[in-house]
Amino acid sequence: MQSVSKRNIDVATARQMVAAAFGAHAAIGRYAELRDGYFNAAYQIDMADGRRAVLKVAPSPSVRVMRYEHGILGSEVHMLRMVREYTNVPIPEVYFHDDSLTIVDSAYFLMSFVTGKAYNQVRESFTPQRRAIVEQTIGTYLRQINAISGPYFGYPVHAGRGYTSWRQAFLAMFEDLLQDGLEKRVGLPIAYDTLRRQVEAAAPALDDVRAPQLVHWDLWDGNIFVDPKTGLVTGLIDFERALWGDPLMEFQYRTLEVSPAFESGYGAALLDAPGARIRRMLYNLYLYLIMVIECTYRHYETDDQERWARQQLAGRLARHGGRR
Repeated sequence: MQSVSKRNIDVATARQMVAAAFGAHAAIGRYAELRDGYFNAAYQIDMADGRRAVLKVAPSPSVRVMRYEHGILGSEVHMLRMVREYTNVPIPEVYFHDDSLTIVDSAYFLMSFVTGKAYNQVRESFTPQRRAIVEQTIGTYLRQINAISGPYFGYPVHAGRGYTSWRQAFLAMFEDLLQDGLEKRVGLPIAYDTLRRQVEAAAPALDDVRAPQLVHWDLWDGNIFVDPKTGLVTGLIDFERALWGDPLMEFQYRTLEVSPAFESGYGAALLDAPGARIRRMLYNLYLYLIMVIECTYRHYETDDQERWARQQLAGRLARHGGRR
């Protein structure tokens, strides 16, 4: 997906980055953009010695981004290293991270290449039994990720704010999002003040979340890689939006019905927790509001994403009783 947030890195600049990471002797054999992402630019690098890596680059400082997106490339590096240390979840290994802004005026990092195919590309070709095995495995891995406890609530960018309650952090996250929309004059099917009041009225349900847990928050099928022949999960990617919060925010809990295979692997009935229905409603509202507002910031090449996001947002508002 083309976006103004994606920085173009030519092969000459990539050579400098590779040399900084692996030494002056390192040579690039093949270099190609990975176009599936929506925010940071990513490139596949096949080294002359046979190694494969992925280069990920933050937007240019001149590109205006949403409040929660500030510094999320560095957040991804931090989260990848943490998950690699505390779990056995298959994720990319961070080879090198450079936020010195010397080669380019954006942070970047190089990580290992994850083999396999994105699950959304092969899911329909799998038998129900094989899909169940994949989803059970995802449940097992996500439980390990969610078991990592954090020092505060919110995004890593919120570290300085020191939120000690999930309600406090989530309302601040939501307010940041509303301000992003107001500053770009993004039209919504509900008045901003009305939406703010409705979320605040539902916010007491967030008090049931007592401990900040690591939440991937973007583990949809496109960020799960599997071996198309065996169905084995080969890697989970894109931790850039990870935060300290409520595991009910995870993608697998967004729908009304959760996969029984996933729940079996996860090993905990989160949907039975107090206030779970209201919390899931708030998280879905937050997600689709992001997806509507970000279109104005990203300038996608088509309006397909915005149309879809607005349909989803309208549906969530209708369920929540949203009106002007």
